[in-house]
Amino acid sequence: MIPASASSVADSSGAIAPSEKILEIDQVTVSFDGFLALNNLNFSLAPGELRVIIGPNGAGKTTFLDTITGKVQPTQGTVRFKGRNLRGLPEHKISRMGIGRKFQTPRVYLNLTVRENLELSCFPHKGVFSSLFSPRTPAERRTVPALLETVGLTSRAELPAALLSHGEKQRLEIGMLVAQSPDLLLVDEPAAGLTDEETYALGELLQSLADSHALVVIEHDMEFVRQIARQVTVLHQGSVLFEGSMDDVQSDPRVIEVYLGNAPSITEEQMRVLRVVAAVAWCDGSLAPAEEAIALERLSGLFATDSLQKDELKGELRDYLMTHVSLESAIAALGDRDLREQVLALSYEVVRASDPRDRDASINEREAYTYGQLIELLGLPPEVVQRIEGEVDARLMK
Repeated sequence: MIPASASSVADSSGAIAPSEKILEIDQVTVSFDGFLALNNLNFSLAPGELRVIIGPNGAGKTTFLDTITGKVQPTQGTVRFKGRNLRGLPEHKISRMGIGRKFQTPRVYLNLTVRENLELSCFPHKGVFSSLFSPRTPAERRTVPALLETVGLTSRAELPAALLSHGEKQRLEIGMLVAQSPDLLLVDEPAAGLTDEETYALGELLQSLADSHALVVIEHDMEFVRQIARQVTVLHQGSVLFEGSMDDVQSDPRVIEVYLGNAPSITEEQMRVLRVVAAVAWCDGSLAPAEEAIALERLSGLFATDSLQKDELKGELRDYLMTHVSLESAIAALGDRDLREQVLALSYEVVRASDPRDRDASINEREAYTYGQLIELLGLPPEVVQRIEGEVDARLMK
């Protein structure tokens, strides 16, 4: 659960031993006119660790970052970076100690090229004019090309930043932060508004940076969290609710309740079926209206005992289907063969829902891959799979 804090002492160069913590937050409370944005929060991060922070709106995620960077001072408790207490230090001094923060909206110079943005960040103490027009030393000339390659923008180097896509601007700003050689990067909801391709590229970038930086990433996109997460911390009402792997987080009853309210009012056996169907339905990061309609109608009809309960269940199940869960862990919880056959029929119906008359058109590449995984993990004989698929096809074609 919550790891015990370790004392961290930096040497004269500012480096810390690999076994120590680069960031320690000890019983921090932040109160705004009586409202506890953070409430006795404890948290620690090791050098080179990538930690993802999740939690519902109002959980304290932004205040958490504000407290680390000095924008907000704790009402009580301490924040230590490389062993040094940050209390009372202004934001610019904390930044110079080696903490870089990326906000939700990219902050880049739109009228400058990608290369010029990085040059300004690499040599901030030279001033704008000298940074852009003074001759470069050999070391400086090596720095910017390396950054361009790191953030995947080499081919866009001479393009004005205003012409970049949203995802490219996000990567550029991260490159601008990396240029300042921070030991700790704080990244706030970087996947917001990105395409699937941009989200994946950003995830690859953050994972590569974790080899040489400690990272704290706040995010709502659960598919993105699954891509990058090594350890996940869940905040709720200003405190740490849970810490663990993504699979552990998504199966914890307290986390489910925090995100979704009460879990659907069905039996545990029915819940296991629903978890698998949710994993299949949400495998491509979206739930098409036709898929949602089929899933809600069939699942509520399957689990409800009367028409009134069926209507109530639809609302509960809609939220649950929007949560990505691990297919492997969900199937592992299934019991007898009847449940596995039921899961296969429901999952097949969900992926066929968009266009039941054209299988190739209705199942996209990600769904096809996930459905293949499902069949393998369920371990049903091929003839059973063919029979169930045939029954579903016949029902959909009516």
